[in-house]
Amino acid sequence: MAFRVLVAGGAGLVGSAVARQLLSEGAEVAVVDAMGDQGDGRAVREERARELRAFPKATVVTADLSLPGAASDVFRDLKPDAVVNAALFPPGGPGVVSMLEAMRSHEKPFLVHLSDGALYGSPASPGQPALEEEPIDPGRDPVLLQRMVEESRLRGSEVPNVILRLFRILAPGAPANRFPQDALETLLDGGEVVVDSDAPQDLLHVRDAVHGILAALALRPAGRTINLGSGRGVAPSHLVRLLAERAFRPLRIRVEEPPARPGRIASLSRAGELLRFRAKTTLETAVEEIVAARLGAPESTTSRPRPAAPLPRPAAPGAPVSDEPKEVSRRELFGFFRRPFDGSRTR
Repeated sequence: MAFRVLVAGGAGLVGSAVARQLLSEGAEVAVVDAMGDQGDGRAVREERARELRAFPKATVVTADLSLPGAASDVFRDLKPDAVVNAALFPPGGPGVVSMLEAMRSHEKPFLVHLSDGALYGSPASPGQPALEEEPIDPGRDPVLLQRMVEESRLRGSEVPNVILRLFRILAPGAPANRFPQDALETLLDGGEVVVDSDAPQDLLHVRDAVHGILAALALRPAGRTINLGSGRGVAPSHLVRLLAERAFRPLRIRVEEPPARPGRIASLSRAGELLRFRAKTTLETAVEEIVAARLGAPESTTSRPRPAAPLPRPAAPGAPVSDEPKEVSRRELFGFFRRPFDGSRTR
């Protein structure tokens, strides 16, 4: 039996990117999404689902995994060996509880759960990187409160899992209601871009996010919480300036201060240690791709779609650890998803 990955929220921005990368390498992928109006909206999700159905090894299911009956049916029928949870469960609902119960009853597949780097509160000192072990502070944000509850449920679960806290995602082709796509639309219309705060933000390209998620899926650091970010702070005004330059539009920008919640920059020490992860996509390349996706301009050689970066083998006990990730071939990486699964890597 081939290795099957279930991607919950697989029609969302990050979930669809994960599913597409796995499918392009020949893996079996079950895409499960409620196709609701949250996030990018129903129409965008349905279009992504149509694109994913074109892959011969894709199974696309419309289901709300927060509902006990639906979750049980999905896991009974699809029998995944591993799960990536990219679903945005609505605030105040059961969230991951129903999904975890269904997973517990069906072979306990390994779970990679995507959480939010915005959970971190103000730093103890200015510029301090966000460390996974520091207390989180969702404030009164209902979405962040939901993310906090989900993390708590996962830590008490029998299902083996890893929590990845993703920082703000940059993605070419993202809907126009997301930053910085909304800023680009304003620039193209000749308007003034209003930035709520110019505090530096950690911006992670979706390609790098997929790399980290696949690393967690392959290496399985169960019971850990790991940041996925770029580790670099970027002022939103600087990003908008780059967009204006690349789109050949005049820059009109107004910055409002102070921020309601300060931006935090991810500490990537744990991601480097456990996943051998580092973000490789430059801000300039991300801007080039975003503008090209919107205007339909030819992309440069630096912004053409690239295969996922190869992932590392776990280091041998006692082996020296290099500052640079030790990479293996893509054949070795994706061979993991093609091999028959015996469950041994979940323990």
